[in-house]
Amino acid sequence: MKTKQGKTRNKQQTFHIRKNDLVEVITGEENERRGRVLEVIPENAAAIVEGVNLVKKHQRARSQTKPSGIVTVPAPIHISNLVLICPRCGKQAKVRMEKIENKRVRICKKCGESIE
Repeated sequence: MKTKQGKTRNKQQTFHIRKNDLVEVITGEENERRGRVLEVIPENAAAIVEGVNLVKKHQRARSQTKPSGIVTVPAPIHISNLVLICPRCGKQAKVRMEKIENKRVRICKKCGESIE
């Protein structure tokens, strides 16, 4: 983000999706596939989801225990292509943030249950 003086300012992004959340892909080739979030990458606004967007990677031998070959690894997928699944109702959840005991808590708009 640029200011009037032309300087750039870093703005930290916040997402409704966090590590270990159950998510569903809503667009693209992997449409309607579900998986757990392994990692969130805020710099790219992306997440790595278990079993989704798998790519084959040619890897050199690192040691005797890790030989060379073609390995399958999950690649990042943009956060806008993911939707959170509520653990209580099992449906796609829109989330609202509330402050409870000085903590920001995610609340499912459909069932009203806390998502943590």
